[in-house]
Amino acid sequence: MKKFLSAVCLALAVAFAPAMMMTATPAAAQTAQELEQAVEQLVIDNAQDPDALAAAIEAFVLAAADAELATDAVIAVLTNPKNDEVRLLLESNPGLKTAAGIGLGAAIAQIGITNPELAATLLAKVEASGDTTLTAAVTDGYNERTASIQLQQQREDDPLQQDTTPETPLSDN
Repeated sequence: MKKFLSAVCLALAVAFAPAMMMTATPAAAQTAQELEQAVEQLVIDNAQDPDALAAAIEAFVLAAADAELATDAVIAVLTNPKNDEVRLLLESNPGLKTAAGIGLGAAIAQIGITNPELAATLLAKVEASGDTTLTAAVTDGYNERTASIQLQQQREDDPLQQDTTPETPLSDN
């Protein structure tokens, strides 16, 4: 069941990532304060749906003009929120921090495909935060997405896994 839910969450993240990227507008948010405010808004908007928060954080970091600054903003909001509403939400529902960390880890895994050095830097920043809950969640998200990426690559590389069924039948039978 957990694997099924993970697959559904991944599918939803991929399906809704473009819409979430538009609402987060990370490219327009250039300063650390603006990025933190955008992350705070993501937490507020998705407080009732941790899976949506994970997908929103992932999309936010992936769409950011500077993934390192976006990651810094996510870490800052999750470890030391300045917004009282966000602080109360995170205190009353620790699953939100975990979900956001999973989303951050998934984004870092995707970044690692094309820029492993940046991904290593981002993971080091999470570790340097000293927040064990966040670090564990990011590690889980990173590992889950990495496994998903590897499985997808294996399927693409394995000719036996490719569907060779024609789109239309060869005969009318």
